[in-house]
Amino acid sequence: MSALGFLTSWANAPFAVAIGAVGVFALLQATGLLGLIAGADGDHDVDHDVEGDVDHDADADADHDADGDHDADERSFASAALGALGFGTIPFSMIWQSFGLAFATIGLLMNARYFGQAGGPPVLTLAWTVPTAFAGGCGAVAALNRVLGPVLSSKGQEATSRAQLVGQMGVVISSRVTADFGEVRIRDRSGHDLRVVCRLAQGTKTVPLERQTVVVVDCDEKGALTVAPLDDDHGGTDGDDERDGEERANRADLAGRRH
Repeated sequence: MSALGFLTSWANAPFAVAIGAVGVFALLQATGLLGLIAGADGDHDVDHDVEGDVDHDADADADHDADGDHDADERSFASAALGALGFGTIPFSMIWQSFGLAFATIGLLMNARYFGQAGGPPVLTLAWTVPTAFAGGCGAVAALNRVLGPVLSSKGQEATSRAQLVGQMGVVISSRVTADFGEVRIRDRSGHDLRVVCRLAQGTKTVPLERQTVVVVDCDEKGALTVAPLDDDHGGTDGDDERDGEERANRADLAGRRH
């Protein structure tokens, strides 16, 4: 059997497609065509990714509030798995190219013993070659992340944890923030706008309304954020308002230092 016939056999189809995709992508990079293609849609892609991340965070927050610890554990597991594979640390193009190359190489090597046989490897071999190659590809990406992750990671691009939002100011985007629910848009220290679910701090006299500025004063062990208004325009004397504002500012400052 020729090399072309071996690669195009049904048992090698997933591996041939993977290595072909990696080869075409590398060719586009080398010739500069990839830059032209990316430049045409670059702005749209960036906007889509940013809004998608924000919306995903908001949906995840809502799921957390509705479903409790079970969903939080699932998201923690998924985040840990993706983090081990380098998502959010090394470029995605490097992740999928490394996976595709390792996946294809392992699969083709497992079928190499059928190279001289008429008809090539039997289709039944896909039952064990694909899972093994998939696991090997994930292992290769994880190893690459351990080597290059510390070099390529950027603190400005890493996701902001909820605890890091304590002390940050945000704007209410829901109709109001109550002791049970509210939504706030916050700009984190890396300059990204985040939409997060929160609740009103206990003992707060004023209910923040839409577009009012609030400060994140606490984050509990489950990741729930507590906010308080920066100013109090309803009720109380000017002296009381000033003391309340100073107290909330001090609480936010202490909470920020603690976290």
